Amino acid sequence: MKTSRICFPGWRSTAADRFDPQPSSVAPHRRYRGQIALLALALLVIGGCAKPEHSPEGETQATGGGQPKFFCPMHPTYTSSRPGDCPICNMKLVPAQEGQAAPAGGEEHVAGRVTVMLTPEKQQLIGLRTTPVALHELSFTVHASALVQHDETRYAVVAPRFGGWVRQLYVSYTGAPVQQGAPLLSVYSPEVRAAENDYLIAWRQAKHAVPGADADALLEIARQKLRLWEIGEPEIKALEERGQVSDTVLVRAPFTGHVLQRNVTEGQAFQAGETLLAVAVLDPIWVRLSLAESDFVHVQLHQKVWLEFPHLGPRTYEGRITFISPHMDSQTRRGEARVELPNPGGVLRPDMWAQAEIEVELGERLAVPASAVLDTGTRTLAFVLREDDHLEPREVQIGSRTDNWWEVTGGLEAGEQVVTRALFLVDAESQLKAAIAGMGGEHP
Repeated sequence: MKTSRICFPGWRSTAADRFDPQPSSVAPHRRYRGQIALLALALLVIGGCAKPEHSPEGETQATGGGQPKFFCPMHPTYTSSRPGDCPICNMKLVPAQEGQAAPAGGEEHVAGRVTVMLTPEKQQLIGLRTTPVALHELSFTVHASALVQHDETRYAVVAPRFGGWVRQLYVSYTGAPVQQGAPLLSVYSPEVRAAENDYLIAWRQAKHAVPGADADALLEIARQKLRLWEIGEPEIKALEERGQVSDTVLVRAPFTGHVLQRNVTEGQAFQAGETLLAVAVLDPIWVRLSLAESDFVHVQLHQKVWLEFPHLGPRTYEGRITFISPHMDSQTRRGEARVELPNPGGVLRPDMWAQAEIEVELGERLAVPASAVLDTGTRTLAFVLREDDHLEPREVQIGSRTDNWWEVTGGLEAGEQVVTRALFLVDAESQLKAAIAGMGGEHP
């Protein structure tokens, strides 16, 4: 049978320390005296290393079974097996049985950020400033691009309801000015000539017929046929005065404006319904506004609009919104509104560009300065200065935005102090301490 022995570093093995399984005449207490002494010394050393440190003076220890556990009342997620200071906010750790400062869920946390503590001296050193959350009269200006266009309600095409040939053009180029009722062109049409002849026959019969006869009804039918072919009353009156049909028919301008489109020349044949000319007006004129989707929701009918045309000098045109499109452009995500402007002299011309401004009054809203809000792209944050000099991160819901103020719809209460200066320094400190705290769960 092999002999077993226990060796301790730094101790020299001697014959007296060996374990001898054979019976001996030496007394048992003398036989194992060396081994017992060495084991006692080893246990004493191990016990001394495992002994917990003494708590700082005045620190309350947890009682009861098990090892005491401590946590930060401001950051309940940070725990420790012994008392000390929180590495995040430097507050004193408290025993677990004094959990009144740490409710079930702890304080409301913002992912990636924690509450930080800055003494008044440190706040002054970094230049920290705060502003109370309060009600403010909010207004902002919507900027938009604009394009001048013809008034669609004063636009007409000249498309005769009969076929024929053009004998003479009185407007020979696009853009030519025209007056309402002035002749645009004269045409020859066999259909109109036959209708005029029928009218003259009916007119003569009605003139010599006995009152109450059917001649009056036949005359009205012949007159109505000419009207349906858009033969005006001046032409019918001239036909009665001449007493004979004419080789040509005059086509007149429907209103005062200018020739927008010319698709015909002298001697050209045309079919019934073919567009020969297009006429439009320049006074009044439309200005179409192109609005971003975020601004489109603030635009209402009859709002004032100020328009500036870069190439017309410093003059500003004032108008009101007369129409808001019910649709959005799916590609550009923009909507359209319209302003109608008087245009005496035709100074404003179609397809001219303009810059538009619309003043939007929001009324009294709960708001904070724009410098108090951090926009991360997915959420907006603010830091609230509490009475205990702790800066607490809050996720804030934002409504309308002006140049200097942002409307608060959630996350902040009136009267709370929010950081407006040195905000990025505070945010950096909060993220850094959150990263340090997240390196481990329970800290020894």
